[in-house]
Amino acid sequence: DGIAEALSALRGAGHDLYVATSKPRVYAERIVRHFALDVHFVAVHGCELDGTREDKRDLLAHLLPHHGLAPAATAMVGDRGVDMIAARLHGAHAIGALWGYGSRDELLEAGAHTLLDTPAHLPATILSRTRRS
Repeated sequence: DGIAEALSALRGAGHDLYVATSKPRVYAERIVRHFALDVHFVAVHGCELDGTREDKRDLLAHLLPHHGLAPAATAMVGDRGVDMIAARLHGAHAIGALWGYGSRDELLEAGAHTLLDTPAHLPATILSRTRRS
């Protein structure tokens, strides 16, 4: 609950949003479209069916330059430790989503910069980082 509203608020504030998932891209695109969230995203990135870019670190290594994103001005929101590790490796702000599958301990141990309890806190967190940059 609250994901669509959070995404809408971020897009309304001028942020470009991307999906970066370990799921195969072809399936991730279908899932995003099925839940009518595709209107919020510039692109959906995932691994290829042959496993290419299944590791989130490799996926971000592809996604960031592909879209010309400056890592220091980018935030990665994820619910697992691999998301936090990938974000930190590439210099992005690592935001742990406690409404997902990973635990608080997993996210903190993997280096989350910020933890959020609900999607409702996401826009304010991102917008406050943007104002400081």
